[in-house]
Amino acid sequence: MNQTIEQKVASAILEKNLGEIEIDGTVFKIGAPSIATLILASEIISTLPIIDKGSIPSKDITYSVLQHARYFKPLGELAAVLILGAKGLNEEVVEEVEKRSLFGLIRRKKSIIRIVDRKTELAEKILLYVSPSLLLKTIIGRLNQLEVGDFFLITTSLSEANLLKPTKEVVD
Repeated sequence: MNQTIEQKVASAILEKNLGEIEIDGTVFKIGAPSIATLILASEIISTLPIIDKGSIPSKDITYSVLQHARYFKPLGELAAVLILGAKGLNEEVVEEVEKRSLFGLIRRKKSIIRIVDRKTELAEKILLYVSPSLLLKTIIGRLNQLEVGDFFLITTSLSEANLLKPTKEVVD
């Protein structure tokens, strides 16, 4: 179902989840599009090695993949960031811990806040349980949902405005 612009804006402002994805029995909520998510994804992509696919003969693709696969562990992290969104990377969990003293006669309950790294958890599950074809579909699908084109328009228009703006020279 196609959403109107107003519905997309409302979903982004209200931070509605776009759906859920289940990997190895754990359900992860898909985060709403945000600029922070795009920035984090860009940081991860910048760490990936550049491979010139034109210089690799088709008969040597398998060997090339095997040679370079070790450098692409961040693909799991990239998919995790795209799925969870920038706000869903960590989660605070409150745990009740019972402490006993005086030979177990006195019991005290204490609440401990533990931070769960959802990004690392999901990245590991993606690397272990998701096929390469599904990973490709997930990454491309999430990039399309993140409105990359709109972000590109914002950045290019601001860059042009910055180029056109005259600057003052400071004279000492």
